[in-house]
Amino acid sequence: MAERLRGGDALSHRLRELRASRGLRQADAAREAGISQSLVAKFETGRQVPKVEQVQALCRAYRAGRGEESVLKGIAADLREENKRVVLRRSPVPAQKRIGRIQDVSAVQRTFSPSGLPGLLQTPDYANALFRAGRPADPEAEEAAETRLANQSALETDRQFHFVLPEGSLGSALLPPDGMAAQMDHLVEAAARQNMQLGIIPWGRTMPELPLNSWTEFDDRLVIVGTMTRVAHLTGRGDLDEYRRLFDELNSLAVYGDQAASILTDTADRYRAIQ
Repeated sequence: MAERLRGGDALSHRLRELRASRGLRQADAAREAGISQSLVAKFETGRQVPKVEQVQALCRAYRAGRGEESVLKGIAADLREENKRVVLRRSPVPAQKRIGRIQDVSAVQRTFSPSGLPGLLQTPDYANALFRAGRPADPEAEEAAETRLANQSALETDRQFHFVLPEGSLGSALLPPDGMAAQMDHLVEAAARQNMQLGIIPWGRTMPELPLNSWTEFDDRLVIVGTMTRVAHLTGRGDLDEYRRLFDELNSLAVYGDQAASILTDTADRYRAIQ
């Protein structure tokens, strides 16, 4: 199981580096930036996302260049985007691009999906079918799918990814049987990556809770929860800790490695057997 992150993401790591380059203690940095030492510590460990103006104050205290300050402010803005408990779902293309930017500056990503398959694990056919489901004439569907597939380049980095899926979700077919069989094969290949953990909760295993919605945790500071009509971007410590507790609980029920691969292969065979 992936451990809790302690400042391994791009924003936290760079803020820590900039402070060290000036030879400042956290207390010194806090005094120069006009914020509390406890906040500096939380920013550097990824426990809290700084506001844009706080990033600006720290960059000024660290004598960071304008270009770097702009980049770090942009990262903070993306992480705090729509920092409300529930927001209306926006156009899918900008949303997928924003997720890609958040992935780029996150060291660890954890996803639980109770029904459909996570975006990073989707084949092109599955992604296109998903964005067209219920809205076949949507002109943005193709571009949204392409953007989601482009985001999969994150898997080629040294970032860490952890997915947990119930076995029953594998039977939710968005494609004809041959397409779903290919999707299962794709999951087997993905699970073999060194930077990925893919856990399957076996069918019939007793679950203490039944989450109805999928979510993704980005490091220890942002959870994105999706419903049919809303998306929640949560950064409050209480929300983050609760979703981590639930993810860890579900993860304890999952199987990995050969056991997970066997479930996926059996599912692919079942799809291929459909006439």
